[in-house]
Amino acid sequence: MILLVPVSPEVPRYHRPTWGVTWIIPLLLIFSFFHTHPIIEADQEYIDQYQILRAEGLLDDWELEAAYLSERPLLKVAIAPKSWSIERALFSNFLHGGVLHLALNVIGVIAGVRICTTFIPFICTLAIFILGGSLGLLFSALLYTHSSGDYVPHLGASAGLFALMGTYYVYNFRFRTTYFFWFPSKQGLISLKTSWFFFLDVLLLELLLSTSQFLPQSYDGVDHLAHVGGFLAGCILAVGLRLVQSWPSVLQTRGEFLYWSRFLGTKLKSVGYNPIQASFVGWTELLKINFFNDQLKKKLVLLIVREARAFSDQNLKEAFIYFGPTFVRLHLWEVTRMIRALKNAGKALPEDWLRKTPYDIIIRLAQNLVRPGEEQADVLFLITSYRIAHRSNKVLNQKLAALLKKIEPATKSRSLASGE
Repeated sequence: MILLVPVSPEVPRYHRPTWGVTWIIPLLLIFSFFHTHPIIEADQEYIDQYQILRAEGLLDDWELEAAYLSERPLLKVAIAPKSWSIERALFSNFLHGGVLHLALNVIGVIAGVRICTTFIPFICTLAIFILGGSLGLLFSALLYTHSSGDYVPHLGASAGLFALMGTYYVYNFRFRTTYFFWFPSKQGLISLKTSWFFFLDVLLLELLLSTSQFLPQSYDGVDHLAHVGGFLAGCILAVGLRLVQSWPSVLQTRGEFLYWSRFLGTKLKSVGYNPIQASFVGWTELLKINFFNDQLKKKLVLLIVREARAFSDQNLKEAFIYFGPTFVRLHLWEVTRMIRALKNAGKALPEDWLRKTPYDIIIRLAQNLVRPGEEQADVLFLITSYRIAHRSNKVLNQKLAALLKKIEPATKSRSLASGE
């Protein structure tokens, strides 16, 4: 058995989800459950009576059966395919048929609300939960194809929960998520690309299950259509909110966004109107807030690739702080281009970065720097720089010396062949 539960977007500790307002929506769900419990019980008694009347043959006509079911007590507050209103669609988010249904949704909503606090204010989270959930329930009710379900109530917070999930994917899709994993032999935390979990959970699981609900013989008691409808509604609402906020695609957390929108402009005035330095200061200042943000790091790498000669050794030292092993592994091609650009511009790689970079990362970069049929000066530049930075490590120096002996003859022979 494998368990993988999202804990938080991969962000610094002070940006991680908080518990402060997380409990408000779950408490509303619990309050609504007890407040509407008499209606749930009355509806259950009504359905029990319906089963008796049907068994006695008193509801053998479809029109009589539909007329009887249309008077269900629960339809005064919940929606069904043949009986719905906007007000009841909104209220249906807070209704649950039993304690187990409520408990599962409360756990999910706590996680959903908490994880969204990294990106949006609570009032926006609440609005997306209610609107997205209501749209999801309406989506399910209007597309439901089973004739026997014309007056089956569609209710519960799961559509709103999936709306929050959609919001999370919109804001964090390009970044990473920290998951709690459990295997029989090992447990712990692991950071993975958010997009990987999206394709597994949403596309492969929910879409397939919701599609099966269109089959007459398929019924598992779970409203997958509401899940998909809520998820799509949450995505649309979140995209609309980002457009209203003018949220740049390279920013991950609300803290970055607030700094970018309120304070960064003042900081950039200190560098005057030099666009290169302004971009450099902008990306590095934002990375000081969230050093996990790979999209900002990619912007910084591309800036160095384009304008390598414009940066001092101190600038490069400041930038390379953020290019850790994980980033290099995930973005080998971009980092390779940057190293080649620095070599062509006559710039040295920061020694601090070379000392902290593992040997296997250097080998990966060297493999990417190799261009068949051409001079291997780029590889020589990287390996030589790395050897100088690790001159006190005798074992590593021996490995690098052997590697350089293999590279240098090939480089010289190609230089002679080209007439240099």
